[in-house]
Amino acid sequence: MNLGRSRAVRATRIGLFAALYTITSLIPISVFVGASSVLSLNLVITPAIAILLTPVDAGSAALLGGLLSLWVAPYQAMFGVGTILLPVVGASLGSLSFHKPKVGSTISGMFMISIVLSYLAVRPEFPYWIVPHVSAIFFSFVTVFFPSTKVRIVFCSFNATMCEQAAMLFQAVYFLRLPVIMFITAFPLMLYERLVGTIGATFLVLGFAKFASDYFNPLIKSK
Repeated sequence: MNLGRSRAVRATRIGLFAALYTITSLIPISVFVGASSVLSLNLVITPAIAILLTPVDAGSAALLGGLLSLWVAPYQAMFGVGTILLPVVGASLGSLSFHKPKVGSTISGMFMISIVLSYLAVRPEFPYWIVPHVSAIFFSFVTVFFPSTKVRIVFCSFNATMCEQAAMLFQAVYFLRLPVIMFITAFPLMLYERLVGTIGATFLVLGFAKFASDYFNPLIKSK
């Protein structure tokens, strides 16, 4: 693949996933408890971006998709412009975990540890909220020991969606200053949303690997 075609393919991947993120932002699947906003189907795109694109491209696609979705679906921007950080953090750290597992897993793990400690410092009354985050921290560190690509896709999809949620959590605690009752009420919804994100992204990645193998298999098989 020559340099010009390589750049064109990269640009196409970035544009494709930015468009997918934007389109799915129009499909609500849950409410954001504590603000007049919704969560959209785009939460399945963030982990897919993390797996299918390299870290730089993943961050670029997430940033572009986040900006476009802020424009076409402003009702989902629970943190205003700061909402863009959700896909950027999830896609970038998730991609590092998948494509650069030793370094990436450490970075994403340390990020979530810092968010967990930040949450507990302010909302210690409901520690159950961070159970999925602690699980993601564990998976982020054990991923490097699994040679199976399919297992790594599942683990890193979960890692990416929880990094996205961690970015949301920090802003919910320190910017919106949501009371503990909001976290108690939203806990089942959060579990549902992250389950949808992980499972949806896994099937999406496997679908791209099967039907667009020339463009994505080399990325999926990278360590």
